[in-house]
Amino acid sequence: MTDSLSQELLDAVYRSALEPQAWDDVMQLIGRSFPSSAQTFYFLHLQPRRIQPVSLAGIEPKWVRNFNELYFAPDNPWIRLTQRLHRPGVVRTTERLEHFTKDPGVLYRSSYYNEWMRPQGLKHNIGNTLLAEAGLVANITLFRPPDMKTFSGAEVRCFEELSTHMTRALRMAIRLQRPQDCPASAALFDAMPQAIAVIDAQRRVLYANAAMESVLRRRAGLEMRQSELCATHAAAKPKFAAYLDSSLQHTSGSPSGGDAMRLPQNDGGHLNLSAIPVNGPMGRLLPNRTLLLMASEPLVEDALYQFR
Repeated sequence: MTDSLSQELLDAVYRSALEPQAWDDVMQLIGRSFPSSAQTFYFLHLQPRRIQPVSLAGIEPKWVRNFNELYFAPDNPWIRLTQRLHRPGVVRTTERLEHFTKDPGVLYRSSYYNEWMRPQGLKHNIGNTLLAEAGLVANITLFRPPDMKTFSGAEVRCFEELSTHMTRALRMAIRLQRPQDCPASAALFDAMPQAIAVIDAQRRVLYANAAMESVLRRRAGLEMRQSELCATHAAAKPKFAAYLDSSLQHTSGSPSGGDAMRLPQNDGGHLNLSAIPVNGPMGRLLPNRTLLLMASEPLVEDALYQFR
């Protein structure tokens, strides 16, 4: 595979936020980018101990039926260490598991491997957790047969980047399935040419419309770093963070709420930003201290937006 993710794959990931059936396309494209014999995306319900498949490629139905019994077996190191390893951003491989546990072959001694993976011709694996909260874990795992090489360091790094995008898409999908949690109609926001996002006090993106997702993919002034929204232009990073913090201090409709900012881009252009605190009836549907962030890329210079 290449050292970067294809635009086709990233487009499919973000399309899945609006079209649940697009996860099948995502898994197919992941199989091309990370050659593997099986690609799986599923939810683990820790109580009760069962799997909820989202998209399973390369796994026959009979093996899905006995997954619960073997995966949740006491000798499976993945479930035994779930609290420490099933966390967003932690890429898991067999080699990393052995290094973490200081126990070579720990997976290969388990019933999960010998009675579920091995009979299917699966040996090497790479996985990540996209979501882990309230006893629910969303996992993506790829498997390779013994005659293929283990996942390389470059693949691990690329998979980590992919997982960040998938986590954002999954969070968007969850919010779009609960329209009462959104400050306005998601369909209306998505149709708008202006880039719009809802972010919390930790600068995590709770919702982004199509235009904002395009800005983030292109790193056109804004980007995601370790789940945090930040400026791409190095000199603008602290000023952007201070702008968001200041905006959170105001109430909706106050003179300072919604003040504009011009955010420079690395190519010499800029984004016009406006951050409005979400309070009142809308704010009660969202986490405390939430901002509605709007961004546009003007065709001409606008003296109103000054980055000082």
